[in-house]
Amino acid sequence: MKKRTYRMAAFLLAAAMTAGTLAGCSSGDKSSEGGQTTQAAGSQAAEGQAGSQAAASGGESQAAAGINAKTPPEGMALKDDIVIGMKSKHTTIDQMEASNTQHNYMWRMVLDTLVHFNNETSELEPQLATEWSTDDGGKTYIFKLREGVKFHNGETLKASDVAFTFNRMEGTTSCNGLFLKFESVEAVDDLTVKMVLTDPNLDWPYMMTLPTSCILNEKAVTDDPQEGPGVGTGPWQIDTYEFGNYTTLKAFESWRGLPNAKTFTFRYIPEDSARLIALQNGEVDICAEPATIELGRIEEDPKLDLIVYDGGSLTYMAFNTQKAPADNEELRKAVAYGIDLDSIIAVAAEGRGKKATSFWGWSEYGFHDMGGYTRDLDKAKEHLAKAYPNGGATLDISVSGAERKTIAEMMQSQLKEIGLTINIVELDSAGISTTTTNGEHQSCIYGMGFNIFGDDARRILQPGSAVNKAHYDSPLVMELLDKAVAETDETARKDYYKQIQEDVYEHAPYIPLYYADGFIGVKKGTGGIDIYPTSHHDYSNIFVPAN
Repeated sequence: MKKRTYRMAAFLLAAAMTAGTLAGCSSGDKSSEGGQTTQAAGSQAAEGQAGSQAAASGGESQAAAGINAKTPPEGMALKDDIVIGMKSKHTTIDQMEASNTQHNYMWRMVLDTLVHFNNETSELEPQLATEWSTDDGGKTYIFKLREGVKFHNGETLKASDVAFTFNRMEGTTSCNGLFLKFESVEAVDDLTVKMVLTDPNLDWPYMMTLPTSCILNEKAVTDDPQEGPGVGTGPWQIDTYEFGNYTTLKAFESWRGLPNAKTFTFRYIPEDSARLIALQNGEVDICAEPATIELGRIEEDPKLDLIVYDGGSLTYMAFNTQKAPADNEELRKAVAYGIDLDSIIAVAAEGRGKKATSFWGWSEYGFHDMGGYTRDLDKAKEHLAKAYPNGGATLDISVSGAERKTIAEMMQSQLKEIGLTINIVELDSAGISTTTTNGEHQSCIYGMGFNIFGDDARRILQPGSAVNKAHYDSPLVMELLDKAVAETDETARKDYYKQIQEDVYEHAPYIPLYYADGFIGVKKGTGGIDIYPTSHHDYSNIFVPAN
C-alpha cells in the first residue's frame, strides 16, 4: 500500500481515506487507489458542514456586523485584563482529570495538541505536529513534531514528552478511554513519534485535536506532579487559581505568538442573573452560557454583543436501561411518543433550538435523519399498556438546572395524559453527574456535545463509559462501531453508522430532544473567539476593547 501523509487534510479524513487520497501528500501527488477520487467526500463534507461553518465564525451576518471579528480593527485600544464569568467552576489544572466545557476552555489556551481542527475551513491542520502519516490503514501512525517549541518552563518540546503524555493517560478520569485505544506510543527520535493502535482507527488524527490529547512536559510533571500538568506550550500559562472562585492565566510568547491581552481570568459565577449583571456593569467582559430567558436583555443593551451560533450540543433524555422501570422498552417508547418536542423547544429553549431527528451529532460524520419521534397519544398509550397492563406507571426524571427542570415539568404534564406519572428529582450539577454515572437514576435529562468524527458516538454508547447515561449495552452497536472505525469503503462505513442510529431509535435507550443554539454575551466589540459547535471554544486570541 502506498504511504499516505496527512497534512492539511480535508474535513472528514476518514471519508477521504476511503477514496484512497489525502490532501497534501508528501510527494505532492494526488494519488488514488482503484481510480477513485476525493471529490465526493469533499462535497459531502461541504454539504454536511454548511451550517456549522457559519456557526464557527459566529454566523456570517454577525461577522458582517462586526460581532466576534477575527482580529481587532486597526487602531483599537485593547484591555490588558480580560475576565469571563463562568457558570461552572474549575476543579483541577490537570487535563487528564476533567473534560468539560469550563476546563476545555483552559486546556485550549494553555496546552496544545498534535493536530488542530480549523472551524472555518473544516480541515485538519498542523499544530505541534507538522505532518502525520499511516501506511497500514490506520493501525500505525507517525507524527513529525514542530522544531523549537518551548514549554512555559523553558523546556523544548520533544517526542519523549508526547510519549510520556500518552502513557500517563492510563487510569485517568478523562483520558483512560484514549489510552485503551493504543498499544504503544514511543519516541523514535527527538522529533518523531510512533503510535501503534490496538485496532485500525481512521478517526485517530481527529482525536488528536481534542483537549484530552493535549501534550504535557515530562520534566514539569515529574518534578511537580501537582503543578506540572499546568505547564504547556500554549499562548497562555496558568498564573494563580483558587478552585471554586477563580483561575487567572497570563500571556506567554509561544510559537503561536503573543495574546491580545496580559491576563485572562475565569471567574466562577454560578447564578445566571448574577453573571449577566456582572457583564452589564463591566465586572466581566464575557458571560458564558447566558440563560435563554435573559438573551433579550443582552440583545437590547447597546454596550453588549450577543454571539449566536448553531450548537452541536444535544439535549436528550436517557433511560437507565439496567434499572426498573426504565429497563422496560415499552415504557421508553410510551415516553417517546407521548411528549411534544415542538412545545418543549418553544418553551424550555425559548424557541432557540433545532429538533433532533436522530441520536447523533448533526455535524458528525455518518449522521442519518431518522425523522425523530412525533407525538402520537394512541401509540404512546398502546406501548404503556404493554408495559403496565394494570396501570400505575411511574417514572423518576433526574434534572439539574432551570431549563432541564422546565423540560421535565412539561413532560410531566404531557405524559399525564397517557396515564404515566412523572416524579422530578432535582440535583445540582455534581450530583446528577455522579448519580447518572453510577446508575442510581431511573432516567434523566442531560446533554452532550458531539465531535465531528463518527466514532465519537462510542462515548455515549459504550458499556462502562461515564458518558453512557442510559447504561446501554448492545453487542450489535459495539460490533458496528468497531467495523465502522476501520472501514475504508465510505458507503459501507455510512451504512454501519445508519444501522447504529436505527438501533437506538428502535430500542429508545435515549430520546434525542433538540440541539440548542449557542450563545455568548460579550462586551461590545469583543472578538477573536474561535467558536466550536460543541461549545468548547478557544479564547486564545480573544480581544476586548478598552473603552
